[in-house]
Amino acid sequence: MKVFVRFVLMLTVISILSLLLGISLVEMGVPPVYYLYVVVIVLIVSLFSAGSILEPLEELRDAFQSVVSGEIRTVTPKSTDEFGELAKAFNWMVEELRKEKESLEESERRFRSVVEEMDGWLFELDSHYCITFASPNFRDKFGDVQGKPVRDVLEHFPVEKLESGKFEYEIIKDGKITPVEVIVKKDGGTYRCLARDISTRRKIERQLAFFREILEHSVDAIVILDVDSRITVWNRGAEMMFGYTAEEAVGKPLNFLMPKERWQQCTENFKRAVVEGHVKDIEAPRIRKDGEMIIVDQTLTSIHDSNGEVIGFVAIMRDITRRKKAEIELKNTCEELERRTREILEVQKGLQQLASIVENSNDAIYSVNLEGKITSWNRTAERLFGWRRDEALGMPASKLLPEEIKGETEFIIRRIREGESGLRFETRRLRKDGVVIDVEVTVSPLLNEMGELSGISIITRDISEKRQAEREAERRMLKYEVERGRVYFADSFDTAVDVINDLIRCGYNGRVISRRYPEVLGIEEGNHLMLSAKKRDGTLEPDPDRIYREILNMPGWKNAVLLDIDYLLIKRNFEEVYELIQRLKDVFFVLNKGILVVCTESELLGEREMKLLKMECCAIKSKKIEMPAEIYEILRFVYAQNRVGERPSIKDVMTNFGITRNTAKKRVAYLAERGLIKMIKDGRMKVLEVTEEGREVMRVA
Repeated sequence: MKVFVRFVLMLTVISILSLLLGISLVEMGVPPVYYLYVVVIVLIVSLFSAGSILEPLEELRDAFQSVVSGEIRTVTPKSTDEFGELAKAFNWMVEELRKEKESLEESERRFRSVVEEMDGWLFELDSHYCITFASPNFRDKFGDVQGKPVRDVLEHFPVEKLESGKFEYEIIKDGKITPVEVIVKKDGGTYRCLARDISTRRKIERQLAFFREILEHSVDAIVILDVDSRITVWNRGAEMMFGYTAEEAVGKPLNFLMPKERWQQCTENFKRAVVEGHVKDIEAPRIRKDGEMIIVDQTLTSIHDSNGEVIGFVAIMRDITRRKKAEIELKNTCEELERRTREILEVQKGLQQLASIVENSNDAIYSVNLEGKITSWNRTAERLFGWRRDEALGMPASKLLPEEIKGETEFIIRRIREGESGLRFETRRLRKDGVVIDVEVTVSPLLNEMGELSGISIITRDISEKRQAEREAERRMLKYEVERGRVYFADSFDTAVDVINDLIRCGYNGRVISRRYPEVLGIEEGNHLMLSAKKRDGTLEPDPDRIYREILNMPGWKNAVLLDIDYLLIKRNFEEVYELIQRLKDVFFVLNKGILVVCTESELLGEREMKLLKMECCAIKSKKIEMPAEIYEILRFVYAQNRVGERPSIKDVMTNFGITRNTAKKRVAYLAERGLIKMIKDGRMKVLEVTEEGREVMRVA
């Protein structure tokens, strides 16, 4: 029943009762006190009825006040009227408030958990840069910071950078410096800041920079591939080795460098790298951009992510073409020499030992700064030179040099500064025990992060036995007592040309720089450079710098150069020519470039100038041989042919020396009578072979 209806019915009933009682009392003639009694009764009934109506409202009011004070309280509906509906609505509202409160409490717990476990320190600043909120880990590190200015807590905190949204800053606490990255979110006048420790990130960045430097300046080809074996990184060593730029190579499969018959083997190697983690010592052919086939020693390693999944591969390749060719040639030579005499067998053993050293030993690698101090030193360098790493670091590199080439380090650094790269030469090194060894050296520049020269990297390989064998062979074969790395002086063109031709016959790369025609000198035109002020093919300007650069750029170390300075003395003064010879002397001596013969028959030089030239140069001496020179030449020719497994005939002697058959027979007979050579029948042809006595003559010579 509606409250309004109840109220009206209650008033109606009370009114009727009051009327009936009033009429009854009037008719009965009762005293006035009974009227008072009736009024009291009606009042009591009215108050009771009003109380029954207002009781639900009181209960709702009390429950509402409880909710306002934070206590969740419901009411019990006692009727189906408006008060009952109001009680139900109130209870629904209270239930919704309870759910919302629980949701807020859960959100607060989650937020608190996130803040407590967050990798970083969270704090808020007001417009005056005072801390209004700080995460628990921030308070644990810096104590009670609530309300304090941020610069009282974090020294030199850059409040001026808050507007930028992100910046880096170093926190100093208890003498320890912690680099952090601060991310700022501005909300009105409040700055919410998250400071994260970036020490690990900086360390990783430094490591990445270090590995990037190694990658870029390694002389080996380092190629990084994705899981489909497509190239993603192509370093400078790969560009130098294969001729392709990074733009040309990136995105292509690695097998584009291989012959088609090697593609299947490449696939098998990738499978092994996935299973075993790496595949090393892969000797395989590769094709350069210019079509040249080279042999590389390759190590293939798989790259894994943090979950252990293969995400790519890295291939490191070193060009071993020359070494493999040398091994093949050495093997063939040894097989041929195996059938020869005891002396050749001994040489074969030495060559096999040398081949074993080359095959199984690693290179000694160390670096030198611009002050000439050693800054790195690998384990092979310890074994090769005798100094431990802790002894070598900081040691002057000149301690590795024999006394006669103490200036080599300064000379090399000067060449590198002038733009030389990939400098390679043969030289000598001094071990800790005082023994001087022959080495092959490759020098590369080291650049800092600014691209500036900071030092040099030196790769050294011991070639002592190889050089000893070469010196022994040259000593036997050459007519003159000349040594590689020296400059000689000749005042006769006939002698100078004979020395150069003799060196060419023994495998040297000959070059004659002269104003005279090649046919006058008696040399081949391909070995001749004409000194001329007019520029054309086969000519060279009479300029000391151009001559120096021409000789300097000659490849390898077995170079035989004849420099005719007569025309140069006409075009230039003696001081310039003398300085050129001094510069070339340094180059040939330090870099072991070959043999240089300086020649002049000019009468322009006085006694003083001639004396200065002879002081800078060595004298040419002929070997003393007790037989005619033309007959000795035939003995040497047969000896040289026998060394490579060939046995020449009389016809070969005629062709090589341009003599008649009778002359050849007479000279061969002269050698045969003295037991120096013997004639052997090979099928229908008679061939020549040096006897043991003939070899002894060559050894003595």
